[in-house]
Amino acid sequence: MTNTQAPWNKGKRGIEAGWTDERRRKASRRQKKWLREHPDNPLGKKGPRPQLWRTGPDKKVRQHYYRFLKARNQARFWAQEWTILWEDYLDIYKTMTGRWSRKKRDMNLARIDTTEGWHLWNVQLMKRSKAMRRKSTNKRITPEGLHSRSIKDPKTKKWRRR
Repeated sequence: MTNTQAPWNKGKRGIEAGWTDERRRKASRRQKKWLREHPDNPLGKKGPRPQLWRTGPDKKVRQHYYRFLKARNQARFWAQEWTILWEDYLDIYKTMTGRWSRKKRDMNLARIDTTEGWHLWNVQLMKRSKAMRRKSTNKRITPEGLHSRSIKDPKTKKWRRR
């Protein structure tokens, strides 16, 4: 048997939910006491914990890991295939000369053939200015709903906020 009723404080905040100043102080004291009694618990430790990072303690590699995640998620958003693994991405980064950023003289990972997905055989490092000046075949893959702001169909979702 499951409870299908919403709790009494659903959607309420602050005093509405019963958090008076006295209750807040009491909860704070209880939490601080628990943290003092359990100093080895990860909840009580503050600050970065590089021993838990997938990339290890190297900050530059960690930045590239977040770049990898952003690029992979962007490819998923655009419905493009992505088969590059983190280890392969890191190897590409290690072979690079120059900086990696969004400035036009810096290096970026770009697809050789923009109609294909992001695969090791279809990517190369190139200067951003060169990558952005390449001719486009206009056969790029776009996900459903993008560029479909049709006057005929007002129900189509706008993918960008205005």
